[in-house]
Amino acid sequence: MEMDKVEISSELGFDLALESGKVVLTLGYDGKGADVKVIGAVEVGYFLDKLAAAIPGEIDNKIFDMLKLALKVA
Repeated sequence: MEMDKVEISSELGFDLALESGKVVLTLGYDGKGADVKVIGAVEVGYFLDKLAAAIPGEIDNKIFDMLKLALKVA
């Protein structure tokens, strides 16, 4: 499920998707003499836990807990 596709410039862009229970970030560079693609994947539960820890307060923790339940991840 593709979540977002953003072109940063005419040569650089990124994609964010959910694939097989993972958050997948793809950075792509399509330059004059080279093409580069870097892909990173993180388990959805781990990503949401880290995101919740980065946001001060506790209300967001409940929201992320509900998201994890909806996505059926631990």
